[in-house]
Amino acid sequence: MPALRQLQHDLQQHLLGETSAIAQAIVDAPPLPVAERLGIYRNAYRVRLIDALGDTYPVLHAVLGDEDFAALGAQFVAAHPSVHRSIRWYGAELAQFLERHPPFAEQPIFAEVASLEWTLAEVFDAADAACVTRADLAAVDPAAWSTLELAFHPSLRRLQLCWNTVPVWRAMGREETPPDPECGQPVQWLLWRQNLQNHFRSLSSDEAAALAAAECGGTFGDICEILTEWLPADEVPLRAASLLGGWVDSGVVVALAQGR
Repeated sequence: MPALRQLQHDLQQHLLGETSAIAQAIVDAPPLPVAERLGIYRNAYRVRLIDALGDTYPVLHAVLGDEDFAALGAQFVAAHPSVHRSIRWYGAELAQFLERHPPFAEQPIFAEVASLEWTLAEVFDAADAACVTRADLAAVDPAAWSTLELAFHPSLRRLQLCWNTVPVWRAMGREETPPDPECGQPVQWLLWRQNLQNHFRSLSSDEAAALAAAECGGTFGDICEILTEWLPADEVPLRAASLLGGWVDSGVVVALAQGR
């Protein structure tokens, strides 16, 4: 291994807390001994990763407060060294970490806040795509509707939340006093980006099922079949058309194609 590459490798191993020969390459002279010189780099590495978590999870930071968030960050960094070339993607596992590790696991809403914030970041950073319009829908041959398949915007995400996570997130974002954590029935949320702006809303049970089927390649006919679990047969076509129209108006449908 070339000398420079070896030095980089050894320093990386040291920063990650692994056995390293980097100390042999560091000048041992006043005013700082080798251990303190290396300690500066190792501490700076950890602090930068914790700062990155704060950038991605500002509401969680606000909910926990500076001291507890710093403690969370130190634990997380120790358990999850960065494996990405871009620091933007650091912290993807934070919600799962919060679910498993006390004292944070004692308040499940912490994990849900983290999951919401990470998902919103993914939505904002997702690729763009041209969207289908109402005119495109009107151009579909009526005989072809039953086999119509949909393709969705790359930013589209669905998230299930059991706690009053969204009201807490909104209150903290406005620097208002958040409501006390409260657990209720699981609710599916739809998240997407339109015109460079993130959006999200809750989904009814029938819309969540219909959307899940469409995302998996189900046809408009399949959506109608699924909706019969909630509605009389004569009400299904109107509901299915209404859902599709709403998805198009929201800018989450990017293609229409004929399926089987």
